[in-house]
Amino acid sequence: MKDSGGFIDLRLNRQDAQGNESFWPSFTDVMTVIMMIFLISMVVVLLRNMELVKEIRATVEAERQAMELARSTGEEKESLASQLDTALEQLNAADSRINELQLQVMRLQEQNSIRAKAIADRDTRLELLLEERNELAQQAAQLALDKQAAADAATAAKKQETLSRRELADLQQKYVSMKEQLARQNLQIAMLKAKLENQDQELARSLEQRQNVEEKYLVLADEYDSLKVRYDKLVRPARSAKGRHLVEVRYFKKGGKRHIEWRDAGQGEFKAVSRSQLDRILSNLKQQQPDGLYVKVILPKNNGLSYSEAWKFTNYLHKKYDYYFQESPNPDEEATAGKTPTPSN
Repeated sequence: MKDSGGFIDLRLNRQDAQGNESFWPSFTDVMTVIMMIFLISMVVVLLRNMELVKEIRATVEAERQAMELARSTGEEKESLASQLDTALEQLNAADSRINELQLQVMRLQEQNSIRAKAIADRDTRLELLLEERNELAQQAAQLALDKQAAADAATAAKKQETLSRRELADLQQKYVSMKEQLARQNLQIAMLKAKLENQDQELARSLEQRQNVEEKYLVLADEYDSLKVRYDKLVRPARSAKGRHLVEVRYFKKGGKRHIEWRDAGQGEFKAVSRSQLDRILSNLKQQQPDGLYVKVILPKNNGLSYSEAWKFTNYLHKKYDYYFQESPNPDEEATAGKTPTPSN
């Protein structure tokens, strides 16, 4: 209770004098203050909870958007990786096709060289035969002259009837001998002409047979290529570097000497090696790589190699180290692989 001056009375036993009249209003005031404090605290807590709920919702939405972005990014990454693998396979297929076309061009060039050599040999033989024919013609002309001289001698012998019988017999014998020699020379000329005709016929038959054999070879080679491609499409998957260890080998001839260079996994510069060193390197890689090797043979432009040299080298590396030829299901395939290059990846 406050006194008349506005101050609280702090004296002892003041409550006994005043009685119980001041207890309940003070308790009510205290409870009111406590209730107000509680309500204010509840309002503050509710407002804070609402802000926390908004923040949690925003965080959840951000996490959901991040997960969606990560999922779409992962799908796009997988799509790009698949496109990259497809592009690499197409590039390897194009490189293999280019090498095969180079081998075919070299084969055709070698065949043209063989044909040109055969034509040159035929022209040489024809020139020799023409020279022999000219020589025979000269011999025939000489024999004709000798015959005319013999006839003139016989005529002169007949005119000289005054000669002795012995001289006449000698002249007759000489005339007979010259006639026999002329007959032998005529026979020799006929035999040489027949021989020349036989040689011409034999040369024509040989050229015709060679042309037929070359045409049959080309037809059989084309049929084999077509059948091999159909067989690979039906039975075996295409040759691909996907999942294999790539080894690039470059082979060419310079200054009459063969050069071999190699590069591992398509990285770095090509390194020059010998044939034995290359075999050791490929043997070690073949043992270290369980999925097998993809041996890519590169024949540079103007490599200076013949078709047989390039094909033997390529076929040797493929049959011994390349996974595609190691996994051949047919033993006869490896035996025929070295005969004719077939279009494959």
